[in-house]
Amino acid sequence: MYPTFDLPIPEGQARRLAIGWLTLGVAALVASGLFAVLLVLSRTPHVQQIIPGTDFFHTALVAHVVLSVLIWLLAFAGMLWSLNRVAGREPLALGTAIIAAAPFVGAANPLINNYVPVLQHPWFFGGLIIFAAGYSLQITVTLLARVPRNKVLQGVDALRFGIWTSAIAAALAMGAFTWSYLGIPRTVVGQGYYEYLFWGGGHVLQFTHTLLKLVAWIWLAQVTGATVRLAPRTVLILFGLALASAATVWRSPGSWSMAA
Repeated sequence: MYPTFDLPIPEGQARRLAIGWLTLGVAALVASGLFAVLLVLSRTPHVQQIIPGTDFFHTALVAHVVLSVLIWLLAFAGMLWSLNRVAGREPLALGTAIIAAAPFVGAANPLINNYVPVLQHPWFFGGLIIFAAGYSLQITVTLLARVPRNKVLQGVDALRFGIWTSAIAAALAMGAFTWSYLGIPRTVVGQGYYEYLFWGGGHVLQFTHTLLKLVAWIWLAQVTGATVRLAPRTVLILFGLALASAATVWRSPGSWSMAA
């Protein structure tokens, strides 16, 4: 008899928050899709003449990438975290709305750096900071929350552990961004500055996405009728090894900002 890897869907506020996170992610995808249409129009003969701005293509490209990659994946992470414990999402919704609106309020000067491309405009940076602050609060609440567990290790406990380790990886990523910000020489400017700023944390954030992808794969395999031929302890160890890999980035003080 193989164990069951199935996360229970909570009721009440936790369920509403999970739905809210998913709604936020889908809204970000819809907005990014609209920017994809604008990308095409900005390179269409005759139509591009009526598109405002001198470089709207790259401006829309930045908004498209941030919404479809960064915010969508982090919102999905928030949804899974809410299955472990209740936490708020309002600051992230506000930050997402500000970022989506940035290209239409004069935000320009796009920089196509890795992980988090930016628009050099206070409106865009304001939205990004609000989003980051809300997400940091979400991570803190997730890590401090009491996670339900059974007396005997079961499949659901292994999945909950995987979700919890993804929050630790996200905390490491936020630490990476902060360390980069504090460590980058002020002589570094322009695209190079943001490349260094988001390089280390962007790498670490991939562990958050990978851990949650593994949780989703195991959960989907279970609910679709496939047999997961793994013991819960084995799954727990695999999640632990993935987290240990993310933790190795702390090996040197300068690895966040100048590793590139």
